[in-house]
Amino acid sequence: MASAQNVRAAFTMVTALLINGVAAAAAWAQATPMPPPIAGAPGAPGADVGSGGWAVAAVLVFGLLVVIGALVKIYDLRGKREMEAVHLQAQISDALLRDPNLFGLPVAATAHAPLWSGTPVTIELTGEVYDNNQRFAVERIARAEAMRIRSDFEIVDHLSVRAAARVA
Repeated sequence: MASAQNVRAAFTMVTALLINGVAAAAAWAQATPMPPPIAGAPGAPGADVGSGGWAVAAVLVFGLLVVIGALVKIYDLRGKREMEAVHLQAQISDALLRDPNLFGLPVAATAHAPLWSGTPVTIELTGEVYDNNQRFAVERIARAEAMRIRSDFEIVDHLSVRAAARVA
């Protein structure tokens, strides 16, 4: 719901700018008038000086609305992609915790979703396992959970294998 708040804030700012512009125009109209310009030849430069100000202001306000709208859309898209990554990360972590052979291992899955939807999500597996069988099991479970949720992903393996401590 952050995007709706951002849209409301953007429209509030634009409304405030428009109100300030109208107030400034009213104040300008009440100022002491300048002496009338000297009439030049028809078609001479500077003959229609007063009509371009409103057009420039309208173009600036429209451009500001477009920029604010684009920023709100990008912010909303980034939040959506982050939520997808957090969901994927949580599902993989839960699946790793449900496996009794991997329970208690210091293994973590971290998902990174890029801003654009055409690029795959990167899942980083970090931590330590005791042998290659556990390493392959962690990768297999992470791949199965990721495939269940989405089809475009890549797994980056940062798992390290350490030998179990010998009991004397």
